[in-house]
Amino acid sequence: MVAEPGATGAAWGLAQSVYAVDAIRPIAIDEAHARVLCGEPPPATGAPDLGDLAQLVAAVQGDTAPARALLGDLARRFNVRALVVVRAGSASEPGPAARVFLPDAALFDAAVYSPDDSPASGWSAAVRSLVRAYGRQVPAVDPGTLRAPALATAEVPKADAVPPKKVSFYQSGWFWGAIVAAAFTGGAAYFAVRDNGPTTIHLEMQVPR
Repeated sequence: MVAEPGATGAAWGLAQSVYAVDAIRPIAIDEAHARVLCGEPPPATGAPDLGDLAQLVAAVQGDTAPARALLGDLARRFNVRALVVVRAGSASEPGPAARVFLPDAALFDAAVYSPDDSPASGWSAAVRSLVRAYGRQVPAVDPGTLRAPALATAEVPKADAVPPKKVSFYQSGWFWGAIVAAAFTGGAAYFAVRDNGPTTIHLEMQVPR
């Protein structure tokens, strides 16, 4: 908020309404600097830069090249993307009015803002218009840029493999099968070489099935 000469009261009234709204409140301006920007004299015990700031504000008047250059410097100094400049009434335009200076384009916006008809309302209509035109907005998120959290895309760890149960050799079916096979083969060979005469005693071996 910047006041041209003679518009200090109107500018400070609008500044109080603007700075009460989060969407359009400047971040890097404290009350002492805000009052000087609105045309108030710097306090004797204030910050050293307030005196220089007061001189710059006093030189801002009208829509001239020097005034636009000064407003551009002020916008960069306080890191704002727009400045509301309030001018006092004149014979042709009674009552104060405000316009928005756009530093990136180095020009004034065409819209003109005026106080409400009711003194008690102040600049409420102007503030609502400023919020619609210059209020901060949360940027829209492109659905195509959304990514799942890391945990959702990480490979699910496999469960630890359970080692096979160790079986003793004498508990194996293969072991006992080999024993039976060996016994059968040995018995068959033995009886094949035995004498089969009448005096020979024959033994019969049965292998369990």
